[in-house]
Order: sequence, then C-alpha cells, then structure tokens
Amino acid sequence: MTSVVARRPRAGEVRVRINAIGSMIVAVVEEVGASAEGFVRGDRVVYPRSLGEDSIVSVDLLVGIPKNVTDRQAAELLAPGLIAYALLNQVLPMARGEVVDVRIANPMLRAVVSAWVEARGGAIASDEQPAEIVYDQAACKKAVLVAGHRQGRLQQAATEVFQAIRAGVFKDVDLGSRVGSEAAA
Repeated sequence: MTSVVARRPRAGEVRVRINAIGSMIVAVVEEVGASAEGFVRGDRVVYPRSLGEDSIVSVDLLVGIPKNVTDRQAAELLAPGLIAYALLNQVLPMARGEVVDVRIANPMLRAVVSAWVEARGGAIASDEQPAEIVYDQAACKKAVLVAGHRQGRLQQAATEVFQAIRAGVFKDVDLGSRVGSEAAA
C-alpha cells in the first residue's frame, strides 16, 4: 500500500478541504503556509472555480466567508453577486427610482441582478415603464472585467454581496441543485 504525501503550502498559500462547488468553490483552510496572512486553520473561504479543485491555493485568490452565510449561498451567489455589484455600482450605476431592463442570458445572474435592483429601490422595466438603464450581455462583459480587478476592490465587493445575502436580498433566487460536494458544516 502506497501513501501519497501532499505538498505543503508555500509562502502565501494555504491548503484547503473543499466543502461545496457551485459557481465558486467553498473550502475550509486546513494548513497555512508562511506569510499567508489573513487566514487561519478552520476559516471558511471561497475562490474562483476556474482554479479547479486544487487543495493548495494562494491567499490572494481567497475571500473569507462570514459565519452567517452558508456554504451553498457562497458557492452559488458570490460570483453572480460580484458581477451584479459591478454592474449596479461601476459599469452602469443605478440610483433609487430608476427603471432597469435586465436582458442577461444567464438565469442565475439575471435573477441576482433583478433582485438587487429591486432591493435598491429600482424598478424592473415593463410595457408601462420603459427602461432608463439596460443591463445586457455587453454590460455583463464589462462587469466581469471590473469585478475581477484588484484584491482590495474584490474584498469590498464580496463584503457587499455577503451583506445582501444576510439581508435576504436574494432569498427568492433559485439556487438550483448545481452545488456538489456539500459537506455538513
């Protein structure tokens, strides 16, 4: 019987155990490398799914998850929430009372954007209310670029998304059954 020795995290890295996979990966920090500031063993974190299911992750790519946000909420809502945050605050800022048309193909992102528009006092366009702002695929592409820039901005946007989750903004958004590997937390 052979045993596999896992690589230890290097400077600025942590070893994680995956709890849930959705549009993001949710994990628990199991080991912290030298100079890996900001995280300790036992912290719940989320990171981009594009990194794959590697157990060693750079701390620069991690976002801590507050205790009152579930693994499933973080796995499914953080990525679309970050894009929605960028849309509503940076790409095409929306003010209270504005009428918005959400023409986004991705159903989860469309639901998150629509929920946040309404929670911020906006209205969704209808035949009776023409749109003042249109969130479409082109605006989403810009938002994806904005959402992925600079760690400080990402952390601030993630904080806003987590606050919206805790406030129940996305309570009616269907999380579907995509989350895999959900372990009891």
